[in-house]
Amino acid sequence: MISRERGGWASRGADRTPTSGVCPDKQAGLQPWTPGHSEDHRVSIVHGREVLLSSSATVHSIEILDGAALGGGGGGVSRSQLIGESESVEQTGSLVIADTDRPILLRTKHILIGNKGELHVGSPDCPYRGNFTISLFGSNQNSYLFQRGWGNRGIVVHVIDPKTGEVLRNDRFDTYRSKDESRRLAQYVDAVDTGLLLAMVVNDEGSNNLEDTAKRSLAKLGSQHATRLGFR
Repeated sequence: MISRERGGWASRGADRTPTSGVCPDKQAGLQPWTPGHSEDHRVSIVHGREVLLSSSATVHSIEILDGAALGGGGGGVSRSQLIGESESVEQTGSLVIADTDRPILLRTKHILIGNKGELHVGSPDCPYRGNFTISLFGSNQNSYLFQRGWGNRGIVVHVIDPKTGEVLRNDRFDTYRSKDESRRLAQYVDAVDTGLLLAMVVNDEGSNNLEDTAKRSLAKLGSQHATRLGFR
Protein backbone atom coordinates (compact mmCIF):
# COMPACT_ATOMS: atom_id res chain seq x y z
CA MET A 1 0.00 0.00 0.00
CA ILE A 2 1.30 3.44 -0.92
CA SER A 3 0.30 6.57 0.96
CA ARG A 4 0.27 9.88 -0.85
CA GLU A 5 1.58 12.50 1.55
CA ARG A 6 3.22 15.87 1.00
CA GLY A 7 6.27 15.37 -1.17
CA GLY A 8 4.89 12.36 -3.02
CA TRP A 9 4.02 8.74 -2.54
CA ALA A 10 6.28 6.60 -0.46
CA SER A 11 6.42 3.28 1.30
CA ARG A 12 9.05 4.85 3.55
CA GLY A 13 10.45 8.29 4.09
CA ALA A 14 13.42 9.66 2.23
CA ASP A 15 15.25 11.27 5.14
CA ARG A 16 17.11 8.15 6.31
CA THR A 17 18.33 4.92 4.76
CA PRO A 18 20.23 2.06 6.39
CA THR A 19 24.01 2.32 6.32
CA SER A 20 25.29 0.71 3.13
CA GLY A 21 26.28 -2.91 3.69
CA VAL A 22 24.61 -3.12 7.11
CA CYS A 23 21.37 -5.07 7.43
CA PRO A 24 18.46 -2.93 8.69
CA ASP A 25 17.93 -5.13 11.76
CA LYS A 26 21.64 -4.83 12.68
CA GLN A 27 21.63 -1.02 12.77
CA ALA A 28 22.87 0.55 15.98
CA GLY A 29 20.28 2.17 18.22
CA LEU A 30 17.32 -0.13 17.50
CA GLN A 31 15.04 -0.70 20.48
CA PRO A 32 13.23 -4.05 20.95
CA TRP A 33 9.46 -3.80 20.49
CA THR A 34 7.17 -6.56 21.84
CA PRO A 35 3.53 -5.38 21.56
CA GLY A 36 2.03 -8.80 22.28
CA HIS A 37 -1.44 -9.67 20.99
CA SER A 38 -4.47 -7.40 21.28
CA GLU A 39 -6.87 -6.49 18.48
CA ASP A 40 -7.68 -3.26 20.37
CA HIS A 41 -4.08 -2.09 20.59
CA ARG A 42 -3.53 1.03 18.44
CA VAL A 43 0.11 1.90 17.75
CA SER A 44 1.51 5.28 16.68
CA ILE A 45 5.21 5.51 15.82
CA VAL A 46 6.56 9.02 15.24
CA HIS A 47 9.80 10.50 13.93
CA GLY A 48 13.08 10.18 15.80
CA ARG A 49 13.55 6.61 17.07
CA GLU A 50 13.81 3.14 15.53
CA VAL A 51 12.19 -0.03 16.90
CA LEU A 52 12.78 -3.72 16.11
CA LEU A 53 10.04 -6.37 15.91
CA SER A 54 11.46 -9.87 16.50
CA SER A 55 8.34 -11.93 17.25
CA SER A 56 4.76 -12.31 16.09
CA ALA A 57 2.27 -9.65 17.18
CA THR A 58 -1.37 -8.62 16.85
CA VAL A 59 -2.45 -4.99 17.03
CA HIS A 60 -5.46 -2.97 15.88
CA SER A 61 -3.44 -0.65 13.65
CA ILE A 62 0.02 0.84 13.11
CA GLU A 63 0.77 4.41 12.07
CA ILE A 64 4.40 5.27 11.28
CA LEU A 65 4.41 9.06 11.09
CA ASP A 66 6.50 12.23 11.21
CA GLY A 67 6.01 14.70 14.05
CA ALA A 68 5.85 14.97 17.82
CA ALA A 69 4.54 12.21 20.06
CA LEU A 70 0.81 11.69 19.62
CA GLY A 71 0.06 10.63 23.19
CA GLY A 72 1.06 8.16 25.85
CA GLY A 73 4.31 8.76 27.62
CA GLY A 74 7.77 7.69 28.56
CA GLY A 75 10.95 7.45 26.57
CA GLY A 76 10.82 3.69 26.16
CA VAL A 77 8.89 1.30 24.01
CA SER A 78 6.13 -0.33 26.03
CA ARG A 79 2.78 -1.95 25.43
CA SER A 80 -0.32 -0.09 26.60
CA GLN A 81 -1.62 -1.52 29.85
CA LEU A 82 -5.30 -0.80 29.15
CA ILE A 83 -7.14 -2.55 26.31
CA GLY A 84 -8.17 0.00 23.72
CA GLU A 85 -5.65 2.61 24.87
CA SER A 86 -3.52 4.12 22.11
CA GLU A 87 0.21 3.56 22.46
CA SER A 88 2.66 6.18 21.25
CA VAL A 89 6.33 5.30 20.76
CA GLU A 90 7.71 8.76 21.50
CA GLN A 91 9.85 10.40 18.80
CA THR A 92 9.80 7.32 16.60
CA GLY A 93 9.57 6.93 12.86
CA SER A 94 11.03 3.57 11.88
CA LEU A 95 9.81 -0.01 12.29
CA VAL A 96 12.34 -2.72 11.39
CA ILE A 97 11.52 -6.42 11.07
CA ALA A 98 14.16 -8.78 12.45
CA ASP A 99 15.59 -11.41 10.08
CA THR A 100 15.39 -14.54 12.27
CA ASP A 101 14.92 -18.29 11.90
CA ARG A 102 11.50 -17.99 13.57
CA PRO A 103 8.47 -17.04 11.42
CA ILE A 104 7.04 -13.61 12.29
CA LEU A 105 3.33 -12.96 11.74
CA LEU A 106 2.11 -9.36 12.14
CA ARG A 107 -1.70 -9.15 12.29
CA THR A 108 -3.34 -5.73 12.00
CA LYS A 109 -6.26 -3.95 10.36
CA HIS A 110 -4.03 -1.46 8.59
CA ILE A 111 -0.55 0.06 8.43
CA LEU A 112 -0.18 3.74 7.50
CA ILE A 113 3.32 4.95 6.61
CA GLY A 114 3.63 8.75 6.49
CA ASN A 115 6.00 10.91 4.48
CA LYS A 116 8.96 10.42 6.82
CA GLY A 117 7.95 7.10 8.35
CA GLU A 118 9.89 3.94 7.52
CA LEU A 119 9.16 0.20 7.45
CA HIS A 120 12.22 -1.98 6.73
CA VAL A 121 12.08 -5.68 5.81
CA GLY A 122 15.60 -6.33 4.56
CA SER A 123 17.24 -4.03 2.00
CA PRO A 124 18.79 -4.19 -1.51
CA ASP A 125 22.20 -4.81 0.10
CA CYS A 126 20.82 -7.29 2.63
CA PRO A 127 17.87 -9.30 1.22
CA TYR A 128 15.44 -10.62 3.82
CA ARG A 129 15.85 -14.38 4.25
CA GLY A 130 13.37 -15.04 7.04
CA ASN A 131 9.64 -15.74 6.99
CA PHE A 132 7.63 -12.55 7.60
CA THR A 133 3.91 -12.19 6.92
CA ILE A 134 1.55 -9.22 7.29
CA SER A 135 -2.04 -10.42 7.72
CA LEU A 136 -4.83 -7.82 7.52
CA PHE A 137 -8.00 -8.63 9.45
CA GLY A 138 -11.39 -6.96 9.74
CA SER A 139 -15.09 -7.39 9.05
CA ASN A 140 -16.53 -8.29 5.67
CA GLN A 141 -17.86 -4.75 5.41
CA ASN A 142 -14.29 -3.45 5.21
CA SER A 143 -12.93 -6.00 2.76
CA TYR A 144 -11.96 -5.12 -0.80
CA LEU A 145 -14.14 -6.92 -3.30
CA PHE A 146 -12.75 -8.38 -6.51
CA GLN A 147 -14.79 -7.38 -9.53
CA ARG A 148 -15.48 -10.28 -11.92
CA GLY A 149 -15.66 -7.84 -14.82
CA TRP A 150 -12.00 -6.98 -14.30
CA GLY A 151 -10.82 -10.32 -15.62
CA ASN A 152 -7.55 -11.62 -14.23
CA ARG A 153 -4.82 -9.67 -16.02
CA GLY A 154 -3.17 -6.30 -15.61
CA ILE A 155 -2.74 -3.75 -12.82
CA VAL A 156 -5.60 -3.41 -10.33
CA VAL A 157 -5.85 -0.12 -8.42
CA HIS A 158 -7.84 0.82 -5.30
CA VAL A 159 -8.09 4.42 -4.07
CA ILE A 160 -8.75 4.37 -0.32
CA ASP A 161 -9.79 6.92 2.30
CA PRO A 162 -7.11 6.56 5.04
CA LYS A 163 -9.48 7.73 7.79
CA THR A 164 -12.34 5.29 7.14
CA GLY A 165 -10.71 2.53 5.06
CA GLU A 166 -13.45 3.00 2.44
CA VAL A 167 -12.55 2.15 -1.15
CA LEU A 168 -13.51 5.35 -2.98
CA ARG A 169 -12.97 3.96 -6.46
CA ASN A 170 -11.19 1.13 -8.22
CA ASP A 171 -10.19 0.11 -11.72
CA ARG A 172 -8.16 -2.39 -13.71
CA PHE A 173 -5.63 -1.53 -16.42
CA ASP A 174 -4.71 -4.28 -18.88
CA THR A 175 -1.18 -3.06 -19.52
CA TYR A 176 -0.31 -6.45 -20.97
CA ARG A 177 -2.71 -5.98 -23.89
CA SER A 178 -2.65 -2.27 -24.67
CA LYS A 179 -0.46 0.84 -24.56
CA ASP A 180 -3.68 2.84 -24.32
CA GLU A 181 -4.26 1.16 -20.95
CA SER A 182 -0.79 2.27 -19.85
CA ARG A 183 -1.60 5.88 -20.76
CA ARG A 184 -4.93 5.61 -18.95
CA LEU A 185 -3.12 4.31 -15.86
CA ALA A 186 -0.73 7.29 -15.87
CA GLN A 187 -3.62 9.75 -16.14
CA TYR A 188 -5.56 7.92 -13.41
CA VAL A 189 -2.67 7.96 -10.94
CA ASP A 190 -1.79 11.60 -11.63
CA ALA A 191 -5.38 12.63 -10.85
CA VAL A 192 -5.54 11.02 -7.37
CA ASP A 193 -5.96 13.67 -4.66
CA THR A 194 -3.21 14.26 -2.11
CA GLY A 195 -3.89 12.51 1.21
CA LEU A 196 -5.55 9.39 -0.20
CA LEU A 197 -4.07 5.88 -0.25
CA LEU A 198 -3.28 4.01 -3.43
CA ALA A 199 -3.13 0.19 -3.37
CA MET A 200 -1.96 -1.71 -6.45
CA VAL A 201 -1.55 -5.36 -7.40
CA VAL A 202 -0.47 -7.05 -10.62
CA ASN A 203 -2.68 -9.94 -11.74
CA ASP A 204 -1.08 -12.46 -14.12
CA GLU A 205 0.98 -9.99 -16.21
CA GLY A 206 1.12 -6.20 -16.44
CA SER A 207 4.48 -5.20 -17.93
CA ASN A 208 4.19 -6.06 -21.64
CA ASN A 209 2.73 -2.67 -22.69
CA LEU A 210 3.52 -0.64 -19.58
CA GLU A 211 5.10 2.49 -21.06
CA ASP A 212 7.74 4.76 -19.55
CA THR A 213 5.14 7.50 -18.99
CA ALA A 214 3.22 5.33 -16.54
CA LYS A 215 6.43 4.07 -14.93
CA ARG A 216 7.61 7.65 -14.38
CA SER A 217 4.26 8.63 -12.88
CA LEU A 218 4.49 5.77 -10.38
CA ALA A 219 8.19 6.37 -9.65
CA LYS A 220 7.52 10.07 -9.07
CA LEU A 221 5.05 9.10 -6.37
CA GLY A 222 7.58 6.87 -4.61
CA SER A 223 7.23 3.41 -6.21
CA GLN A 224 10.54 1.55 -6.14
CA HIS A 225 9.33 -1.33 -8.33
CA ALA A 226 7.46 0.24 -11.27
CA THR A 227 10.60 0.85 -13.32
CA ARG A 228 11.83 -2.71 -12.69
CA LEU A 229 8.56 -4.53 -13.30
CA GLY A 230 9.32 -7.52 -15.53
CA PHE A 231 7.34 -10.09 -17.44
CA ARG A 232 5.29 -12.13 -14.93
